[in-house]
This record gives sequence, structure tokens and C-alpha cells, in this order.
Amino acid sequence: MTEKRNITEDDIFLKARILSEGIRMKVKKHPEKGIPYRPIVFDGCDLVVLPLPNPYSRLEAVIEGDNVTISDMGKILITGKLEVWRSWRNEMMSHGKSADTVYMQSNSSASIINIIINFRCYNYDSGQGCKYCGLFAKSISENTPVSVTQRYTAHQVEMATIAVKNGWRGTIVLSGGALPPSQRGQMIDNIEKIMTQFRESLDEKILSQLHIGANVYPPEDFEEMYQWKDLGVNAAEFDMEVMDPAYFRAICPGKSKSYPHQRWKDAQEFAVEIFGRGRGTYQSLVTGIEPMSSLVEGVEERISKGIYSCPLIFAPAPGTPYAHFRPPTADWFVKANKKMADIYFRYADNLDVNLLTDNRPGFTRMGLSYPLVILRDDMARRMQEQGEFPPGLPSQDFIEEPPEIASIDYK
Repeated sequence: MTEKRNITEDDIFLKARILSEGIRMKVKKHPEKGIPYRPIVFDGCDLVVLPLPNPYSRLEAVIEGDNVTISDMGKILITGKLEVWRSWRNEMMSHGKSADTVYMQSNSSASIINIIINFRCYNYDSGQGCKYCGLFAKSISENTPVSVTQRYTAHQVEMATIAVKNGWRGTIVLSGGALPPSQRGQMIDNIEKIMTQFRESLDEKILSQLHIGANVYPPEDFEEMYQWKDLGVNAAEFDMEVMDPAYFRAICPGKSKSYPHQRWKDAQEFAVEIFGRGRGTYQSLVTGIEPMSSLVEGVEERISKGIYSCPLIFAPAPGTPYAHFRPPTADWFVKANKKMADIYFRYADNLDVNLLTDNRPGFTRMGLSYPLVILRDDMARRMQEQGEFPPGLPSQDFIEEPPEIASIDYK
């Protein structure tokens, strides 16, 4: 086993390069389980990165089984491992397929399991989709009866239940593409079906350990969120995508047409009163698609109100209007995320649990290394340098937690 070490600035810069420049992929030997194109975990520091393929990049990842070597024009920069394959993914489900089949369809990750409520996106279908997003471009529900797609959703809840019963802990996100305006009032019914299935499969103690967030459009009546909480949802995620209102209108025309930027913010602030600050109210952002100044200012304004922001890097989907837009340089990503890390350190104790000592399974847990996020890695690096966080990172899914991490008593 590789000796654990602190994250370095070079580690973070390399991750930023992979996310900015992409990487050439060469598979010498396929892994025993799973696909080779899954997140890579750097040896020693445990930093996680998604290898975004680019056949023209200077960087190359050579995969031999579960081992990965990353080099720049022949010079080895770091070694790593493919993200661990958990045995629960092999378990057979009630419809005769493995849990992994459903896991892959849901676009989930080690620490986040998505439960898809709607397999289409009204904005995309009406030509008003977010210009970088193709998540629901080719969906299983294009010509599929609602009764069938509801079974798909039920299968995803069953898959998540299998993971939880095998020790997985993390964030369960109830999400999907935008519903047509005429159907948005039905969202509460969909949430109720999902939470009822979870309650029938898991006891209350286990459910209380999970971070369950509704990543949907704000309800017409914000008071509806109290009903979400009564059903067992303990967080709200309203993604604004970008922090500048003008960019929001230009980049996300469908979302902007549905609700102006300010209403999304109002919904977040209302959610804070119901679910709490930080873990209870959060959003994902796309970084590298708007000026750094508006991004950083917006993140600070949001966390001052108790809303946690997760800044994903700009990686446009093939076939979308922004497919050929270039992401910023690695230097840009590193600089922007350092500025945001400064903010998070200043406001760390402004949330329900101090962000620097949050050890609960879920979105705000200290030590999570998301494949498309740099911010949390830089925060962990600083904590390690200050001697306030141990070398290496904890298990991303809470399974087989290393003793030295599990024994830490965060106050």
C-alpha cells in the first residue's frame, strides 16, 4: 500500500491541467472489473480526477489493469489507480440486471448517487437548454411511456438501497431534466414516491445518515419545501450554473425564462430557513464559463447567506452549442479556486457545521475529492499543511474507512 502523503500544489496543478487540457488515454491492459475510463486516484495523496479524453493533449494516461501512469511527452508526472470498484455493484436486482447497470445509467459517482425523476429535459427539447449541457440529449424516455420511466426510477432507488446496505454513505440527489411548465406542480408527487420506496427499504436510523437533496426547479410556492422535509428530504439544491445574471440569461435561456436569476437565489435563501446552512442548501456551478470576478464575488455572496457552492469545471458535452469552446487554462482554474478557498476559510464557521471539520457523509464533508472539482482539494491541502487534517484522503464512499481517518473525533 502506498504511503499516504499531503496534497501538494503540483498535484492540484496537474489535476487542473487534466481538466483543462484533457489527456490521451492508452489502455495496455483492461482492469479486472469495470471500464478503464473512470476516475483516477493519485497515489499517496488520494486526489481524484476524471480523465477527460483529448487525443491532441501533451498529457498521456497509460492504463495497465487498475494501475495508471500519467506523463507529459514521456516524462512521468505521477502514478495512480483507477477508482476502486465496489462489490455491491455486482449484486443482481429484482429486474434481473446488476446494480452496476443502473448505476452507470444514472450518471452517479463514488460519493453521489443520482435518482433520476425525469429522463427528458424540456429546455433541451425546446431548443432552450443550457448551452454546454447534453445530459438528456439522448434519453431512454424519448418515446417511452411514463409507466416505464417510473420503473427506471424505482430501479435506481433499489440500486441506491443496495449500495447503502453495503456500507455506502454519501449524497443521494433527486434530479433529472426540467419538466414541462404544465407538469412542474407534480414534482412533489415524484419526490413522495421515491422517499416512500426508501422508507420501505431502509430503517430511519440509516436514512438519517444519508444526505438526501432535491435538485429540481424551485416550487411555485416555496412553502412546499416543508413537505419535502416531512417526506425525508434533508437538503435543497437549486443550481444557478453561473453567478452573473447576464451570463445566466445567455447561457441558460430555458432556466432564465422559467425564473429570473433572483428567484433562484430567493429559493435558496428560503431553503436555508428549512434545511439549514451549507449541507442543507447548496448549488453546483460551472466554472470557466463566466469572468473570474463575477464567479468569485457570487460564491462569496452565496456562502454569506448560508448557501454552499460546488464549482465544477467547464466541460461542454459533444453536440452542444459550446462543444468546441475551450475551457480556461490550468493556471486560471488554480487561481480561481484559490480565491474561492480563501472565501470558504473565512466563512467556514458560518454554516450549520464548520466546513473545515465537517465529517458527515455528504456534499460538504471535508476530504471529499470530486473528479471535476478543484476547490475542495485545495482546502484539504491547506488543512494538511497546517497539521489539521491527516495525509491522504478518507474513503470517498465511506466504505472500508481507514482506521486513522475513522478515529478522528471532529468537534
